[in-house]
Parts: sequence; C-alpha cells; structure tokens
Amino acid sequence: MYANTFRQGIKRQYAIVFALIIREMTTRYGSKVGGYMWAILDPVLTITILTLVFSAVARVPPLGRSFALFFATGYLVFYMYRSLSDQVSLSVEVNRPLLMYPVVQIYDTIIARSTLQVITLFVVSLIMFGSLALVVPFERLDIYPIILASIISMTLGIGVGISNIVWFHLSGTYQQIWGIINRPAFIVSGVFFLPESIPQPFRDVLMWNPLVHIIGLFRTGFYPTYRASYVDLNYIIGLALFSVVTGLILVWKFEATLRELKK
Repeated sequence: MYANTFRQGIKRQYAIVFALIIREMTTRYGSKVGGYMWAILDPVLTITILTLVFSAVARVPPLGRSFALFFATGYLVFYMYRSLSDQVSLSVEVNRPLLMYPVVQIYDTIIARSTLQVITLFVVSLIMFGSLALVVPFERLDIYPIILASIISMTLGIGVGISNIVWFHLSGTYQQIWGIINRPAFIVSGVFFLPESIPQPFRDVLMWNPLVHIIGLFRTGFYPTYRASYVDLNYIIGLALFSVVTGLILVWKFEATLRELKK
C-alpha cells in the first residue's frame, strides 16, 4: 500500500513539474519558435561581437590561435552559471499565483526552471561548438573536463539562485546590491584573460573566484598544452554542493514567508 502511494505521489509531482516547464516555456519564450530561438542566439551573438572587437585590438589570443574558440570556452561556461543563477532566483516570484495551490511546492518551481534552463544551455552548447568546429580546427577534445566544468558551473548557478530566492524576497536592498556586485563578475572571471598573466598579489585574490577555476578546467578540454595548475577541484566542487544545500535549507526555513506577497 505504501509503495503504491509513493508511486502515485511521484507521478503527481512529475506531472506538476512537467506542467510548470510547459508554462515556463510559453511565458518566457512565447508560443512561437522565434522566442526560444532568441534564447539560443543571444550567447552566440555575444561571442561573435566580442570576437570581432578583440580581434581588432590584438593579433593573437591569450591561448591558441582562434579568438572565437578562446572567448567561447570562457564565456559559455560563465553563461551557464550566470543564466541559471538569474533564472532560478526568480522561480518563486514568477510562479507566485500557482503557489496558492497547496499541491504546488516551491521546490517544484525550482526544479522546473532549472530543468528548462539546463536543456536550453545544452542546445546552446551544441550549436555553438558545432558551428565553431566547422570553421576552427580543434586540436583536441577531452570530454571529461568539459562535462565536469559544465556540471560544476550549473550546480553553482542553481545553488546561488536558490539562496537568492530567499534573500531577494527578504530584502529588496540586497537584490540591488547583488546586482551591482555581480556586474563585474564577467570581467574578473577569466573570460578575457588567463589567470597566469595576472601579477601577484592580485592573482591570489582572483583565485577566490570559483568561476576562474571552472573556466580554467573547461578550457583544458579544448587546449592540449594548457595545464591550468591553479584549478582546485575540491574548492569548486565543495562550494557548488555547499551552495545548493544552503539554498535548499533556506527555502525550507522560510517556505511560509516565501509564499507571502512582498510588502
């Protein structure tokens, strides 16, 4: 009897999450294919513009011989973190009317948003690097660090986003401060440069940024001679898991408050 009840509960939650994913797709991208295509083309166009700008300034990229590949390997893994943290942090706010129904849990909205964004990022990655492979000869593809770095980046983004669900709801001031602090993250995460080129003591400070490690790990899958000895796997994996656990505990602690409207 208990097993049957458990299976029914799982099926019900699966149906709820699936319905939320469909709702997310229609509200965020509209009912037309063009809306979803723009979410895919956005990072691709960004990399294209950056490539044109920086290729006009310098002749040789910091690593390898292709500006497009260097910026793609930096920006994409950063975009995985940034897009997931931004989207997940709004999970409750955009689905607040549905939380009036007891059957819909806050965790359902988080799972739905995370799933949809991960699927989108997978499509973006395939299109981006598939297109690059047609014009840029890859010296080597080591799938393990590429997948590992992607998983860590997305996990960290989800964890930060879950925590911000609570902090944004409790304090509008914190949300504004977070937006200001987070803006230069793109510049100081190693998207445009290699950490080895930064002099001490600034390099040691830079190493506290987990995205520097994640981007370095990601790039080792594309460049056979790049060692990225500064990458600390224990640090970034531990931080990513800690952020998810902390976020889930915060949501559990403030669940009743999150279901209330902001004052």
